[in-house]
Amino acid sequence: MQTLPFYIVDVFASAPYKGNQLAVFLEAEHLSTEQMQQIAQEIGFAESAFLMKNTPHPEGFEARIFTVEYEVPFAGHPTLGTAYVAQQFLLQRPVPHLQLKLKVGSIPVAFTYAQDKPDFLLMRQMAPFFGEPLPQQELASLLGLPLEALHPTHPVLEVSTGLPFLVIPLQRLEDIQKLELQPQKLLAFLQQHGLYKTQRPDGLTVALYFFCPQTYKPEHQINARMLALENGQIIEDAATGSANGCLLAYLLKHRYFQENQLELLVEQGYEINRFATIKLQGQLTEEDQFELLVGGQVQLIAKGEWYVH
Repeated sequence: MQTLPFYIVDVFASAPYKGNQLAVFLEAEHLSTEQMQQIAQEIGFAESAFLMKNTPHPEGFEARIFTVEYEVPFAGHPTLGTAYVAQQFLLQRPVPHLQLKLKVGSIPVAFTYAQDKPDFLLMRQMAPFFGEPLPQQELASLLGLPLEALHPTHPVLEVSTGLPFLVIPLQRLEDIQKLELQPQKLLAFLQQHGLYKTQRPDGLTVALYFFCPQTYKPEHQINARMLALENGQIIEDAATGSANGCLLAYLLKHRYFQENQLELLVEQGYEINRFATIKLQGQLTEEDQFELLVGGQVQLIAKGEWYVH
């Protein structure tokens, strides 16, 4: 029976058992799309990643990323976690950076090291797309929050750097903590605004990314939560690197902190006891060009052998 080596890592994690879990499978080029989807469903993490070969293309190590529902062209914590595995177990030597060849394109990941082990990884995300603002009153009704819970001047809108999110500015940590969504109501809202997978050329359902400037820890500048409709259920992501690229673009475009250059720490996953820390670095130039860097630490948790059926 064919077997695949795989690794489990925690991403955006300062220590094991924090951040977002990821399974990375090696030597996956002979798997069908259906097999990869089945493996991702069996693992049950937010995403699983598959490295096609043990050697890179000129554009980087080719990888595919799957949620339990479908394949996605890009995702943040799988990019960092897969880059970590490629460096540690394929290259097996310190390198300043490497690239992953994803469906969205080539994504560069930079490394810093401590005692020859990766200490911090930083990815550069694609140029952002911004949608049109959505009615705040509808969203407040969906969330069961008063209208004043949303920021009075900063809009709710879709942002994508390869994976789409509805970026939603709230004002207080108390309202972030209260968030609760009903699957059928969220489905109706998404369909009403053309945000559901069957309505979109990319085939992706837009997830909701909430943030506020109040935090659990004083060294952090933003608290955030990601909620999404997946297989008819509401799921919460522990740490969402792709959404943080969208958040960084949003903060720069709308001058949330009144700056064209930002370096921030975002906390996520606190409400589900995963305690992730995501670093954002970025700038918006006078030519309206975005530089979006999202990074964090990766912890190796396990390795194993997967039987291919």
